[in-house]
Amino acid sequence: MIAALVLAVNIGALAAGDNVATLTTGTEHGLMVGAGYGHVLVLADRLVVVGGDAAVGWGDIDAGDFRLRATALAPVVRAGRWQVLAGLAATFRGTHNEMARMLDLGADLSLAAGYYAPRWFAAAEGGFDWAATTHIAPTDEYRMQVYADARDGWYGNTGGIIHAGVQGGVSVGRSDISLRAGRLLASDGAPAMFPVYATLGYALHW
Repeated sequence: MIAALVLAVNIGALAAGDNVATLTTGTEHGLMVGAGYGHVLVLADRLVVVGGDAAVGWGDIDAGDFRLRATALAPVVRAGRWQVLAGLAATFRGTHNEMARMLDLGADLSLAAGYYAPRWFAAAEGGFDWAATTHIAPTDEYRMQVYADARDGWYGNTGGIIHAGVQGGVSVGRSDISLRAGRLLASDGAPAMFPVYATLGYALHW
């Protein structure tokens, strides 16, 4: 399933009332491509970016391997251009393989701490992507080869992914180009099936 930081954007280049459109591609549990939209609000004298995004796997384009999110991002600590950003997303994902079709509902909490200037930014990032509940529908193949009485159903607290890495980018006019890279670990500390992530992003704000 596709996981990611809530949003990698240069908040130092944004202003209240801005709209932000994003495109992202790279590897996160496999090859992916995504698009999103955000709007910049002011809350308690701080910029808050609210919006959403969608992503699908593109190694073999498959609408059944997807992620939909509603997102919010805001600074929680500021010291000049140094900021700590907190991001929160409500997440709905789907994937499938030879054994089962899975849909999950969860949440992604992320932090990014770094330097955000009008023309560039660099930060360390980390967070936890939690699958709160997952609907699992075993395939006929699974029932034939593994467990004949397997049933469809919702299962709670089905795991999560810890992500940690770095991000950075440049801002030219109304455009941002960003890079992210880091490690992925299962919630028990073991390496994820795809243990690294790396993405390239483009954002247009107006």
